[in-house]
Amino acid sequence: MGVKVNLHSRAEQDLQDIKSYLVQHAGAQAAERVRLHLLGKIRRLANTPRMGRPTTNADIRILPPTRYPYRVYYAIARDFVIVLHIRHSARRDPDLNSL
Repeated sequence: MGVKVNLHSRAEQDLQDIKSYLVQHAGAQAAERVRLHLLGKIRRLANTPRMGRPTTNADIRILPPTRYPYRVYYAIARDFVIVLHIRHSARRDPDLNSL
């Protein structure tokens, strides 16, 4: 069994914002597909927390985009992973020191 995965309030808000945007621009079904895909990627962190690539901040890793163009920023603690931010890949990376 893996570690526990938690979503920071910013990441929860990111998921809501992504879904709201996609509902307006691509429809409810597409928005739900993207949301479920992102949650699936996030759940996989429980068993393979180091699957993301390292960043310039030694405490933060990134799950790169796969099917949909969103990066998942997260940190690994001793017994849990915390998802810090979810961001569209067309946007600049956030200031990793402020996460």
